[in-house]
Amino acid sequence: MRTMKNKIIEIHTVKEFDRLTKREKMIAYITSFRLDLYNRGTYCGPTAIQDKLRNENLTPVPSISTITRVLKNQCLTNGRTGYYQEDYPMWKVIKLCYIDNL
Repeated sequence: MRTMKNKIIEIHTVKEFDRLTKREKMIAYITSFRLDLYNRGTYCGPTAIQDKLRNENLTPVPSISTITRVLKNQCLTNGRTGYYQEDYPMWKVIKLCYIDNL
């Protein structure tokens, strides 16, 4: 599945992975490593992901801040394991109510 900048990258087949750009492939690796580390119950922050990228000889290895940005864009921060659509409409409702009350 091809995606635009700052969109969630979700891959289901090898063919989809092969069609990704280098940047998108790195995002896919970061996402995969994050979920693997999380599911193993080990530290799964940007530093651990950066170490895993180095151990797998995937270059160039992104900086900690880049990995952090990727995790945020992939909705994989604060113990989350992905994007849950039902979480976001409520946030928008609360935000709109707060703005209307100002």
